[in-house]
Amino acid sequence: MDNLEKLLEALKLPDPAIRKKATAALWLRWHEEAGKDAEELIQQGIHLLNENRLGEAENLFARLTEEFPEFPEAHNKLATVLFLNGNYSHSIEECEITLRLNPHHFGAWNGLGMCLYQTGRYEKAIDSFQKALEIQPYAQSNRVYIARCRAKLN
Repeated sequence: MDNLEKLLEALKLPDPAIRKKATAALWLRWHEEAGKDAEELIQQGIHLLNENRLGEAENLFARLTEEFPEFPEAHNKLATVLFLNGNYSHSIEECEITLRLNPHHFGAWNGLGMCLYQTGRYEKAIDSFQKALEIQPYAQSNRVYIARCRAKLN
């Protein structure tokens, strides 16, 4: 079992402290995957997001996906800013790229579910939230949105 598998298994353990450490380690791993230059740009983009400078963040993450097309986290961060800008269809595309490159990316599964929820595709959203729960079974936000989707379907 390699380190990635150990971290993914730790997400399923009942101890919240272990899950928190595993989650942080996975995010760090995903941010560093494409090397130092890409990781620095990811951090700059996160800073822009935190300052609500969404246009600049979108431009930076779009450039990052062009420079590092096989870097899942670049696509995931672009999906995030697109979602925040209400561009759900493009965000879905970026989530799907992220998941093609990294099928274990619980954040992208959740993000895909959020986009599908926002566009009224509740059954598909439930599928995405359930995929996120398979990876991160204690993530309550996924359960909340599954319940919201089911309520919309009834």
